[in-house]
Amino acid sequence: MKQILVPTDFSDNAYNALQYAKILFANDNCTFFLFNVYLINPSTLLSEEYNKSMLGEMKIESEKDLKVLFNKENEENQNQLHHFEIISRADTLIKAINWAVVSKKIDYIVMGTKGAKGAKEIFLGSNAVKIINGIDNCPIIVVPKAYKPKSPSVIAFSTNFKRTFFSKEIKPLINIVISNSAKINITRIMMEEYLSDPQKMHKETLKTIFKDLDYIFCKIDVETSQTKALKSFAQQTESDLIALVHHKQNFFQRLLDEDVVDKISFNSPLPLLILPELN
Repeated sequence: MKQILVPTDFSDNAYNALQYAKILFANDNCTFFLFNVYLINPSTLLSEEYNKSMLGEMKIESEKDLKVLFNKENEENQNQLHHFEIISRADTLIKAINWAVVSKKIDYIVMGTKGAKGAKEIFLGSNAVKIINGIDNCPIIVVPKAYKPKSPSVIAFSTNFKRTFFSKEIKPLINIVISNSAKINITRIMMEEYLSDPQKMHKETLKTIFKDLDYIFCKIDVETSQTKALKSFAQQTESDLIALVHHKQNFFQRLLDEDVVDKISFNSPLPLLILPELN
């Protein structure tokens, strides 16, 4: 059974991400954890009694809203493979998500890009980057605000082949590909014209990992930036999902340097699957 964490602030965007998660994993036996974090910053200007009272009120509101969402999902759910649980937690967002990933053995985090209720900063750009950089051991799926959920049939997997691939690292992508009977466009974004010998070896490793899947290799010509090239490629190939391995010191970091969160995560019409790097 897959364990899917869906952080929510009860906004339309967070709800849309949940609907995408249910479609993406429609053929999988899943537990969806509806997860609300209420951030606590006790005021030093107020009494301890008042701070405790405020905390209690936030806890009550969080649990009440989660129960409403839980009941709605159970009433509307027609997929016998899907189950729902709720978690309300008082903590900082990164600590809370890391706790959930470990304690609930989470396989994927599916989140919206922006929120509208309560602690708005949770899903704003800078904090989304913090989540991407702060969660090291779990794939993250970022769903754009205006995206209309549907099952992916074409997935753009972007790489520069500058490091080797590991089966365990790519497995979350493979699971999604198989579950949705999708095709993979392996997208090479490079300034160089030809692959080096190590890159050729890494490419052969990827062929072995993808040997039972429907895939093709493609090369993107970078005219302005890697981010714009990737977005253009995804649009031209009618891709439904963009997948990247989060190389903190390599390709993904350069995309972040190009404001990938602004140009891809939040302005892209497509969801983004971010795979954690394994060494």
